[in-house]
Amino acid sequence: MAQSAEDSPVEAAVAALTCNETDALLQVKYNITEDEWDSTRGIKSLKPFLNLHIQDDVVTPYYVLTSEYETFADLTDYETCLPRDECTQVVVGGLPINSFTLSFDGRAVDIGHEFLFDGRNPVTSTEVGSCTKPICQETEDLLEIQYWTGQYSSLPCSFRVEDDDGSTILHGAPSKKFYFLNQTYACLPRDDDACYTFLIGGQNQMDNYYGYPPPSYSVLVDGQLVRRSDNWLFDSVQIGDSCKPRCNQDDESHIEFFMYDKKIADVQEEYKYEWDLSFSSASVSGVVSQGPGISSLVHMSMCIPKAKGSCSTFFISAPNVIREVDWGDGPKNERVQLRPVYTLAMDNVTYRKVLWPSPASYGMGGDNQTTNMGSCTVGALCDEQTQDLFNLEFRTPAEYQELLHPFPAMPRAMINDGQIYWNFGYTEYEDNDWERYQYLLRGSDYNNRGYDLDSSYGVIECVPKDDCDLSLNMTPSLPSIVESYAVEKNGIQLNDTQKVGPLYDEKLMTQFGQN
Repeated sequence: MAQSAEDSPVEAAVAALTCNETDALLQVKYNITEDEWDSTRGIKSLKPFLNLHIQDDVVTPYYVLTSEYETFADLTDYETCLPRDECTQVVVGGLPINSFTLSFDGRAVDIGHEFLFDGRNPVTSTEVGSCTKPICQETEDLLEIQYWTGQYSSLPCSFRVEDDDGSTILHGAPSKKFYFLNQTYACLPRDDDACYTFLIGGQNQMDNYYGYPPPSYSVLVDGQLVRRSDNWLFDSVQIGDSCKPRCNQDDESHIEFFMYDKKIADVQEEYKYEWDLSFSSASVSGVVSQGPGISSLVHMSMCIPKAKGSCSTFFISAPNVIREVDWGDGPKNERVQLRPVYTLAMDNVTYRKVLWPSPASYGMGGDNQTTNMGSCTVGALCDEQTQDLFNLEFRTPAEYQELLHPFPAMPRAMINDGQIYWNFGYTEYEDNDWERYQYLLRGSDYNNRGYDLDSSYGVIECVPKDDCDLSLNMTPSLPSIVESYAVEKNGIQLNDTQKVGPLYDEKLMTQFGQN
């Protein structure tokens, strides 16, 4: 039998609620049976809930849970009086769309936006009250950026929209409220030749892993969806019918660099990262400025000549930022540890996607990093007398589903960095045991932020020649996580790959050959 307010004398009394002239009655009615409640539940640790956000409430940044439904018996209809002249978000999570209805001021309200929640049912956000959008001129288009916080209200992140000249015309950051929809607007001149770029980025990449509903963004122009994503670390979206590929794909390679450098409260002066990109006997260099009043989100897009066998090298160094501290033994100067996150890609292959502590911390990071990209040769990049060229490239599948006990199997939007683990170095495996295990390179130095689906990743390095056996050892051997991969030595693909190790520590070993 469906649950209803009529089932309870207490709820029947609430139904008689009368609002004053400045308020209107919100009603949330449920029409789901106990069998449907049991059969449609997703991740059991995520309880269905009802929540109200008054958008103008800047005093209480975190939501106050209106109702949480642990059992079917808890699921009772809800009524309250809300201000007519304010905008309220009504958020219902973990129930099928057809299992509840909303009405405001006596009129039915269509369910609004839907977002990922428990693997089966969505969480919805519906606006009631005085919720308005800007009214643009006839010669303008309305640009709308929607940011849904999901379970990650305090996730360090920012976004902006730039015009052709790189000037910021709209910017924002997530609300500190859980399960809240930020909406940011701008009226853009209707120009057939204009192209705008939406940029977003932060410190962490999240999806529904372990059942935490992820953030989401949507880009709309005059109500038409341009792009929506439930998973990103950084992203860029071109907006406009006149937008063209960023580079001439026949003659140029595209290099894209993102960085997010979270503000440090007690650093009050500007500081600069220095970078240099060398390619085809040429180079360009520049700085990335950070500090008070400067956006934490950095984006660079560069086109370089494409040539057969061309190889690019990107070098970045961190500044030496000093602050004065006093730990009880008098004031002294101390170097600030910077913790930027950055990605570096060339022609849709990602070569670096890392949190980069500087100075180094627990074996991670350092004062500088060098990343090789493109079609490199041993003669152009390495000392052929003492070094060989190691080249690894692999691709993730377009779809990936994971069983996380005790959660039900669910599609993932990404693969965590720890699930694709590899190292390259000196290894010997005999008698069901690793006799020697010393790496020269490891996957976490190139990606410690997670892997996007349907994407390519690469590593190119010069490695020493000596008398030891070298090999690439990759975990896991599951084809559902790594769709394909190739290992090259001095431009020649290596095919001697075998499974080695006990089941609890099995690896795919590709012999690099004795040097």
